[in-house]
Amino acid sequence: MSARTLFVGLDAVDPFLLQRWSREGYLPAFASFSRDAAAFRLANPIRTLPGGVWQELNSGRSCGHTGIFFPDRQLHTGETAPRPVEADDVDPSAYWTAASDAGKRVAVIDLPHSVPPQELNGVFVSEWGTHDRVFGQKSVPSDLLGELRARHGDYPLWSRPWPRRTTAVCDGHDGTREQYEQLLDDLLAGIEQKSALLLGVLGRDEWDLFTCAFSEGQCSGHQLWHFLDGATPGGHDRLADGIRSVYERLDSALGALISASGPEVTVFVVASHAFVHLTGGRQLIPEVLVRLGYGSGSGVSARARSKAPSIVRGLARRVLPQGTRQRLQTRAGSLEHPLDSPLTKAVALDGDRCSWIRLNLEGREPRGAVEPGAEAEAVLDDIRAELLLLEHVDTGEPIVSQILSAEEAFGESHHPDVPDLMVDFRTDLGMLDACRSSVGLIRVPLEPTASRTGAHPPAPSHLWIAGPGVPVPAPSGDGDAVDLAATILSQLDVPRPDWLEGNPLCDVNG
Repeated sequence: MSARTLFVGLDAVDPFLLQRWSREGYLPAFASFSRDAAAFRLANPIRTLPGGVWQELNSGRSCGHTGIFFPDRQLHTGETAPRPVEADDVDPSAYWTAASDAGKRVAVIDLPHSVPPQELNGVFVSEWGTHDRVFGQKSVPSDLLGELRARHGDYPLWSRPWPRRTTAVCDGHDGTREQYEQLLDDLLAGIEQKSALLLGVLGRDEWDLFTCAFSEGQCSGHQLWHFLDGATPGGHDRLADGIRSVYERLDSALGALISASGPEVTVFVVASHAFVHLTGGRQLIPEVLVRLGYGSGSGVSARARSKAPSIVRGLARRVLPQGTRQRLQTRAGSLEHPLDSPLTKAVALDGDRCSWIRLNLEGREPRGAVEPGAEAEAVLDDIRAELLLLEHVDTGEPIVSQILSAEEAFGESHHPDVPDLMVDFRTDLGMLDACRSSVGLIRVPLEPTASRTGAHPPAPSHLWIAGPGVPVPAPSGDGDAVDLAATILSQLDVPRPDWLEGNPLCDVNG
């Protein structure tokens, strides 16, 4: 059995480490594959809507247009509190559904942030072994997932009883050396199990398209980055080589898939995200908005809410009427969701590595306080100007690298859920836990998710394409994440669907 087109997503495998360790001889399968491959740098939404990278790679549409960009917790227009995106909120259209509709036989395994279509000419599995579980484990046909779990077991990290249970598989450990070691062992075992699962599905049929992804790059980058190259002292030699050992195991899995797919296969490999040390910055912005007079409450004191025992917060929710509770919270500067208050003019939402500013706009938000038009534009202009003046306390350099409005980033047709301003922070100044400007000195320590030390910088995704249809010499250049779907469909001779926004990067049929 074989595949005509093989796509392997290396979720958050840093492309620069991938190429470095290939040159140094640690990744022979990738080195051999990429030697004659077409190579492209793909612009992505990492500076604006970082959680939308895989949405764009999968769907061939801008996440600024689909409105799906932070599945873990996203604010929906007409609501005041961020919440997880439901699978029913997501249009399942993707390059594999277009291929299926054109009569191609397809297999789709563990593509991040993907949802199952109603019907598919082939098989689909989601969230067996992914970094995030936001939409739930599902398969097409529905009994396939159970069959695969019976044959290959559960993904090691998800079956581990970590001290904390989170939507991201690797955020639950306690930060001890013992659990870092266990995390690394589970990542390596997970690659082996997924490789066996993928090879098993690959061998079931003659696939026109076999598309899959490995997510161990996400976990290793987020959790082991501070050990890389011995950056953390203390003799953690195995952990210092932990990320490389994950990449080496992924390299073996890639080689096995390419070999099993047959000599005529065209192979696509994507490295979706890069990594740097976690530096923060977004946690400073709620206080800035309060001091500018746009936020409700009393700024830094609002974090007292998070320090109150959960039993106390739960009792207050049950005993106090909502209106009374909101009035007390607002006076104490501890409103959990500022858009609940008509005193809020603008709120800073968590954008993962960014800060997202959303106006409390009349006619759009339930308790709007800012009139559309001239007032809204004036508020946004003022916020933008003030944020660009934020300085690093020690060096005096600006800490914000870029601010874009929804229209600047995604055009007039952007989805209404897209934030009004998207604020990107510099990553070359060290930890951003303080700043100063006309609003004074602000210090807000970063409280990262679990023990993450690695974060995604504003860097492009990387794509390599190799196979009998790739012209020689192979082309290289720049493209966009939405171009991946168009390129795969072009290689499969599938007509362009109406919803597709991207364009083929090259003629991979020769």
